[in-house]
Amino acid sequence: MLSRRMGPERSIPAGLALGTMCGCAVLAMVDPGGGAPYPACPTQALLGIDCPACGTLRGLHALSRGQFASALDHNLLLLLAVPFGALIWMRWVAAAGGLAVRPVRASPTVTIAIVSIAVVFAVTRNLPVDELRWLDSA
Repeated sequence: MLSRRMGPERSIPAGLALGTMCGCAVLAMVDPGGGAPYPACPTQALLGIDCPACGTLRGLHALSRGQFASALDHNLLLLLAVPFGALIWMRWVAAAGGLAVRPVRASPTVTIAIVSIAVVFAVTRNLPVDELRWLDSA
């Protein structure tokens, strides 16, 4: 029987995949709504407002349990962030494995659009308007 040792070109992506799976498993099992072991959002703790990422951990927890509506209720930007994050992560793992992967580079226009969406979302979700309460992270 041939034994194949895992070289560095395969151990890095394997370690990334294993670390990601462990993190996702913890997030799926331990509800961030309960607090520990997750830290509080600094923006929420210091300023009492929701940042663009507030509700993301609770949303990912709900998403890992197949509760899509609940996930989007915690943070609507998950609809955009999860696919984008998955793409970046897969390309990172592929590049770490030695595959010739073209780096993902956003044009200045795309970068400005992403930052603008995050800022508008953060401002809108914190406005004291009853019709916009559905955007908060609660």
